[in-house]
Amino acid sequence: MTSTSLTLRCIGRRADTHDVASWQFVPQTGSLPAVLAGQCVTLHTEIDGKPHCRAYTLSSSPRDPFWQVTIKDVGLVSHHLHQTLQVGDEIRVDGPFGDFNLTALPCERPLLLSAGSGITPMWAMLRDELAKRPDTNIRFIHSARSPEDVIFADDLTALAEVHAGVRYALILEGAPAGHPWVGRLTPEMLKELAPDLLSRHVYLCGPAPYMTAVCTMLAELGLPAAQLHQESFGLPAGTSSAAPVAAGSDHFWLTLKKSGKKVKILPGQTLLAALEGAGETMMAACRAGVCGACRCTTEGEIERQSVMTLSSQDLESGVALACSCTASGDVSIDY
Repeated sequence: MTSTSLTLRCIGRRADTHDVASWQFVPQTGSLPAVLAGQCVTLHTEIDGKPHCRAYTLSSSPRDPFWQVTIKDVGLVSHHLHQTLQVGDEIRVDGPFGDFNLTALPCERPLLLSAGSGITPMWAMLRDELAKRPDTNIRFIHSARSPEDVIFADDLTALAEVHAGVRYALILEGAPAGHPWVGRLTPEMLKELAPDLLSRHVYLCGPAPYMTAVCTMLAELGLPAAQLHQESFGLPAGTSSAAPVAAGSDHFWLTLKKSGKKVKILPGQTLLAALEGAGETMMAACRAGVCGACRCTTEGEIERQSVMTLSSQDLESGVALACSCTASGDVSIDY
């Protein structure tokens, strides 16, 4: 499916929780590109006169007559959109993109695991799957801090009530009296809520610490790696995209072709992290090697962790995704 760039008009804005809102968009003319439930788009905006972009998963179903993004008010771009994006506004959107969806990764009995705003692709995938197969056997386990932090709470409950094959469980760190699932997801909870876990394919999305913990948990429970599918944006837990290079540490040199400036880059550090750590700016949306916003041309010794959106010709020409490309020697970069 080809990603496109288009200008959309906001036709609706809805508050979902105290710090999460959803926006709906339609094209000025014509129809929206085809999309798969679980895919993402990139929103472009300006902050203090400088261009910024950020990738967000669509929370709308492919059957909806609009695209919807559901955004938590955290981070520079997300906060700016919460403060400024209103009904009637136009915004540039790139997409759709991404391979995290039940169409590309189908299975008979999916188990959806999410936390926080990681619920957005799950909501789209759940609705789309039930529209295709109303009797689908689906287990959906969502983790949140409190009842007030659960996105789509009423909609999820209503959907589970009318589809006998859907089993929805909510795990709350701060739960009201009598709530059955309190704290954080544990192996014991998983075994009770999905006793047939090892026969299911698991779709996982949420904050990096949650995903790391759940991946470890699933591996220890014996889930084959081929049955785990993940979606995440951002860097691994405990890292920073603008991490500085420690004084005296071993490093390579990252040369910016246009200016000739040399930037220190650590072994294993991404090109994007090195640039931002040196005060340079670069277009970057998903920061997970998915959207292609940080495409650059390189010369030198590199290792690519993702080649999504890159063709064989791109690879031969030294094109890389800066957010998921590391240096194993001196490198020059053009972007």
